[in-house]
Amino acid sequence: MKLLSSSSSGLGRARARIAAKAAATVFCALMLLAGCASETRLPPAEHRLGIHPARTAALDGLQVMTDRHSGVRLWVTPQPVLTEADVRQAEMAMTPDGEPAVILTLTDQGRTTLAALTRAYLGQPLAILIDGELRLAPIIQEPVLDGRVALAGFDTLEEAEQLVGDWRQ
Repeated sequence: MKLLSSSSSGLGRARARIAAKAAATVFCALMLLAGCASETRLPPAEHRLGIHPARTAALDGLQVMTDRHSGVRLWVTPQPVLTEADVRQAEMAMTPDGEPAVILTLTDQGRTTLAALTRAYLGQPLAILIDGELRLAPIIQEPVLDGRVALAGFDTLEEAEQLVGDWRQ
């Protein structure tokens, strides 16, 4: 019995040493993770831009969207023709009414695409989506050849400034 008792107390000490080492290992791992987490800088959330051809009447393959400001319903192509990747420069401006606006200057390829798009869709709306939401839908009056697009209708100055920060290249 004494031998068994001695073995079980030795076994208990061995288990205690293993538990202490495991606790120390877990503590070190948690400290390393905490250190990494405090130094990690996640990239800021970028806003998505989509410029899509649109129609004022239903057409197969187009998705219906409603402008939240005007309530106008449009049927929009599911894939954008231009995105934030086509933006060379973004800058703040103010409309004549004192509202914030964002002026986008497109890349050379973006300018060519916008010119072709606005030639093909004269008299039709051009749907401008920000983060998947229909924000503007100007009617194309003439081809846009200079590769510059003005966005207005922002809820706040901060919203426009955030977009400029995200899309400035």
